[in-house]
Amino acid sequence: MTPLTSALQAHQFHAVIPEPLQFGRGLIVDLSPSSALWQSVSTNHSFADEIARQSTAMNAQIVIGRYAEQRLIYQDKENFSDSKNRTVHMGIDLGVPSLTPVFAPLDGKIHSIANHQNEGDYGPTIILRHQLEGITFFTLYGHLHQAAHTQLQVGDLINAGQQFTAIGTTAENGGWAPHLHLQIIENMGSNTDDYIGVVDPIELDFYRNNCPNPNLILKRSDLD
Repeated sequence: MTPLTSALQAHQFHAVIPEPLQFGRGLIVDLSPSSALWQSVSTNHSFADEIARQSTAMNAQIVIGRYAEQRLIYQDKENFSDSKNRTVHMGIDLGVPSLTPVFAPLDGKIHSIANHQNEGDYGPTIILRHQLEGITFFTLYGHLHQAAHTQLQVGDLINAGQQFTAIGTTAENGGWAPHLHLQIIENMGSNTDDYIGVVDPIELDFYRNNCPNPNLILKRSDLD
């Protein structure tokens, strides 16, 4: 366990989205190649349609996409045209309605604000810089609502519990169903306003160390 992982594990964070959603009844989606979900997918019924059906059937308050899960759903997206081997998801997806507020889990500064508009990309994106027990790290929030943070600037202080943005719509978030991609990053390397969220399995050991499980912040018991 790295020092950052230990610090995150011990700390109690503010909810990233409203608590009734973050800790509500959740549909944890399996998008791995062996998932039974694919048996229900057809030309006229996409995987997003099937997730929506399952969510409605169980009256889920949130749809959750898993950390370090291998997925093959990216391969037809423009954003992944550079590599057909990027298949492992390094964040957690929180599927909630568009315009749902997003709060800072702990004090931080705005490291970057961007709008990545390739198909399948993050869309509007904010990265916050934090200090915890002397350790610097970052949290990335992808698929946001651009209009919710137009007054923010790089360097702004964001307090724990402060709403600083909101969930984006499908029209602006890279073409996905509304959700938040939450990712922890210890070392940004040469990156500024972006960081890879789906990686090649060959590089998974590095990214597991550099991007620990976001459930260390969310603390949902069903994701342990």
